[in-house]
Amino acid sequence: MTLERLGKYEVKGLLGKGATGTVYRASDPFGQREVALKVMQKLPSNAEEARKLLRFFQNEAALAGKLRHPHIVSILDAGVEETAGGEPLRYLVMELVDGEALTRYCQPGALLDPGAVVGIAYKCCKALEFANGLGVVHRDIKPANILVRSDFDIKVSDFGAAQLAHSQVTQVSGVGSPAYMSPEQLKGEEIDFRSDMFSLGGVLYHLLTGMRAFRGGTTYELIEAILKHDPQPPSQLRRELPAALDEVVACALAKSREQRFASWGEFTAALGALLGLEHSAAELSDAEKFAAARRLRFFEHFSDVELWEAVRASQWRNHPAGEDLIREGTADEHFYVLASGLLKVTQRGKLLNAVSPGECVGEMAYARRQGQRSATVTAVEPSWAMRLRVQDVDALSEPARARFTAAFLAIMAERLAMLGGRLVAMEPKAGVV
Repeated sequence: MTLERLGKYEVKGLLGKGATGTVYRASDPFGQREVALKVMQKLPSNAEEARKLLRFFQNEAALAGKLRHPHIVSILDAGVEETAGGEPLRYLVMELVDGEALTRYCQPGALLDPGAVVGIAYKCCKALEFANGLGVVHRDIKPANILVRSDFDIKVSDFGAAQLAHSQVTQVSGVGSPAYMSPEQLKGEEIDFRSDMFSLGGVLYHLLTGMRAFRGGTTYELIEAILKHDPQPPSQLRRELPAALDEVVACALAKSREQRFASWGEFTAALGALLGLEHSAAELSDAEKFAAARRLRFFEHFSDVELWEAVRASQWRNHPAGEDLIREGTADEHFYVLASGLLKVTQRGKLLNAVSPGECVGEMAYARRQGQRSATVTAVEPSWAMRLRVQDVDALSEPARARFTAAFLAIMAERLAMLGGRLVAMEPKAGVV
């Protein structure tokens, strides 16, 4: 059967076929965008298999419009269309991702640089942390369900097997890919986010070494390995990997969930420490930028989604000692958030202030929108700074713009209070001329 239209969506071509359905490239005439249209396969004659497939569809349909995160494939719509004398067509409408499955980079001849792998794992952590905050446990994290673009940005996909908190749909047990399943999944025990953590640890191991963490000639041998054996440390299979990375992988793959990271925040912090800013590279990955920005006081009230927006709109540079970021008397629309190092603010050669990591400088450009700089800002030591223009912030979503406004107001209030304290300290005391 040739499919030309489904609901309001015009089918443009075939993207691929999977275990649960066929995916097409389609056009959304109302949203004026291209989307991925996943048409579920016909229900099998086996009642149990049919029930499972239907639950997978209902799971993903229930998440339509909810999992909006930069590193999760957005489910935009879902529907069922009756057909003449046949089984209805069940379909999901998803964000169209220009990428391929992470499986490609698990091959021994196509392994990525360790830094890129850590960045991918970091983004997956942030995505799964967001999903878990909405009561969702993915339950089927594996390379095939993580899409990667040419710039190594990623999207976690396929929440059909997900466990949803407060769901009205009966959850299907015993789902997931055996090679990446946690011990508690295999034993049919109750699971939580730490099961996804174990699976992600398995993906991380595979990406780093080109080998699965657990292997077996039969399914029984594979299960036995997951339940009873510890994998060889990744650095023993790939010498350039640091021992600290062995520790992170081992913690994620601990047999007992109590021995794994206590939260996604702990997992991301461990990965973030491996990204770091303490190097002289001319460029940082977006994961490195996000990890650094997440630690800064300026962004403490930004959600992850809002912070990803800010990071992607910004430019980052390591300024050598003595370099001016802002010059007195010039006109520009940039402001900076200092990520590491130290800056000084001078006016006519007189020191006014020192700027530490987590603070911003030049923010009056955002408030005034025009005019010349009244002071010079110089790097005292090598300093990573995040630079944005007024128009960059104006182009962000309304929630992200509101966060910037609130952060600027807090900084201005703090500086006014500091100035007031200095003025009070300068007032002559009673009886002193």
